[in-house]
Amino acid sequence: MSIPESLNWDEQVALFKEQGMEIYNSDAETLKQISYYRIKEFAEPLAQKYNNGFNYEGISFAKVLERYYQDKNLRIHLLHAIEQVETALKTKIAYILGERYGAYGYLNFYKWANRKSYTNFYIEEKQYKFKKKLKETVNKSSLPDIRYRRNQDKDGFPTVWLAIDSLMFGGLTTMISIMGRKNLIRLASYFNCTGKELVSWVRLLNFIRNRCAHGSNLIDVKLKTMPLIRQTKWQQYLYFDEENNGEKNSKRLGVVILVLVTLVNSVNEKYRWNEVQANLKTICNGRLEDANLLGFSDAGESLKIKKIAKDLLIDND
Repeated sequence: MSIPESLNWDEQVALFKEQGMEIYNSDAETLKQISYYRIKEFAEPLAQKYNNGFNYEGISFAKVLERYYQDKNLRIHLLHAIEQVETALKTKIAYILGERYGAYGYLNFYKWANRKSYTNFYIEEKQYKFKKKLKETVNKSSLPDIRYRRNQDKDGFPTVWLAIDSLMFGGLTTMISIMGRKNLIRLASYFNCTGKELVSWVRLLNFIRNRCAHGSNLIDVKLKTMPLIRQTKWQQYLYFDEENNGEKNSKRLGVVILVLVTLVNSVNEKYRWNEVQANLKTICNGRLEDANLLGFSDAGESLKIKKIAKDLLIDND
């Protein structure tokens, strides 16, 4: 097995040329700022695969670079939309648990977790990890209220309202995933969905949020786990392709957008989707093939996110 060799910027350009990409010597300056493998990541969905490599015939470096910057912009705008859902989830979870179990009842997972679906050991393990992480958060937090002794129990844990507000999205996902049926149904009612839908959608958004936060490729995302979708309401907008098992799936960005629009609708009916819509239209530029790569059924109506948001809102009324 040969050991990979270090290539200078000009040699990286030459390698792309060898693989068929339309690229100029001057593009070496860009490769000094954006790595070869990052460019390769955004080029592969457009390329033809052969043996253990890719053929970039008909693909220009400029086109790949454009996709890279379009993806960067889209990640920024989706993070903003996800934050709308995250803030609402924190507020509602803290309210439900605080009202029902008091300021510190949330610390006892057995009170509010789904004991029919999860073993005592599993719940106890989640509780231990949650408390350990919460302690670290309290110690590092610069928020005065969370550090005041009057807002802490005898062990130094903050009230439910402060604790939930300090959680990362992953922590919220864990709590929602193990929440008892009654609490989950009540929480889901705020978002006009079922408990199963909420769990499925929040897990999806947690995955997408992590990709956005860490700069991972978003426009070419392929979901390993398909979230629950609303067949009759969403099917017209999504592109469905035949998989090896004969089932139809749309495990692309399109379904992510529809999940996010549905949840944001329940939080902020007047949310402006202008930037997201503009991003998607620029990425596709009227090309059906590019729209399908994103998981949308066409490059026209299915990319009108503002209109889709209104249509889905009417469906929920």
